[in-house]
Amino acid sequence: MTLKLIKRICLLLCILLLAILTACANQAPQETEPTPEPQETQQYEYPNEYQDYYEEYYYDLNDPPTMLLPDEGGIHGLLSIVEYGNNRVYILGSIHVGRPDWYPLAPAAEAAMERADVFAFEIDLGTNGGPCLCDPAYCACGCEPDANDCICLLLDLMYLPEGVTLADFLPPEDYEIFMGYLHTFPIPPELLTVYRPTTIAEFMLYFVVAPMLGLSDDYSIDMYVFNRATELGRPTIGLTDFNDHITFVSGMADEYQFATARYFTDLETMMEEIEELAYIYETQNIAALTQMVNTDLEEAYEAYLAGELSAGGLGLARYWHYTVGNYRSAFFARQIADLLTQTEEPTTFFVTVGIAHLTRELNVFYTLQEMGFEVVGLY
Repeated sequence: MTLKLIKRICLLLCILLLAILTACANQAPQETEPTPEPQETQQYEYPNEYQDYYEEYYYDLNDPPTMLLPDEGGIHGLLSIVEYGNNRVYILGSIHVGRPDWYPLAPAAEAAMERADVFAFEIDLGTNGGPCLCDPAYCACGCEPDANDCICLLLDLMYLPEGVTLADFLPPEDYEIFMGYLHTFPIPPELLTVYRPTTIAEFMLYFVVAPMLGLSDDYSIDMYVFNRATELGRPTIGLTDFNDHITFVSGMADEYQFATARYFTDLETMMEEIEELAYIYETQNIAALTQMVNTDLEEAYEAYLAGELSAGGLGLARYWHYTVGNYRSAFFARQIADLLTQTEEPTTFFVTVGIAHLTRELNVFYTLQEMGFEVVGLY
């Protein structure tokens, strides 16, 4: 069970990389100065069509609902609203794969998208984000500073150094484990030996396992919301600059690549884990999702102390929990606060972030509350 949780961490790290691949050639607004604490929050006057959602489906952050209310229908993704002055932000929790029958979303979410002036994602998924900045520290291809730099940067992250294969890169024991698992997939492992373990894990997840389960990143919550923004003619922005993402991912030490290889899993187990995650999200079992997100590190420590988990595995768990999880959740909250307090014209934003950032111990909602904002659920 513990190793299963650690393997899930590896898969979640790979999900993060997908956002980078999707956002190629895009750049979001630069990070602004720290946001001052709001002194007073203006009460938002809900239109009539929202009144029922507000009274009946109020989201108590200390007592989240276990399952989707049967008379509501549709995925709500913990849809919540935060307001400051004349600005409003809707926040929706997503996962990065989905099925076409998940849509439309819950009525409250669909109505919120209709009312949004601007759509925001973890990274700008649109075509107007601007070019990547070619930084020699992360890109050695020598390309000009234009949109192609993103491709260059991504290739550097996906491939092992020139002339190096998995057999050269991984410690012998990790290589043996990794190749043993790869042989359970319907892809000849010999075709993948020039890629980094995180790239291979991502490829298996999105191009092998997900389609076998009827899941696809084409039908992810993120892409559905982005397509709705396009249909409505609304602009899109990113909470994170593309180059910051490059720096973040490329900063992972080789030890995390080793741990990804060591705690990779076979086809059957990966299918079970992804199917479980999709089912929990589809049924909006928030309690189960919260438990899944917040118990990984504790169980990793227990496994380490019992000699069932290596230091590399524990390091990967800590990296995911603190850096990918807690730090980025707080970062997203600060960016949302900036949208609220530093947007001069009255604006309604619709923000989509991974639902783990809304359910972990240090989450977006909690951070916004600590800054003085009121968070209200609309489902």
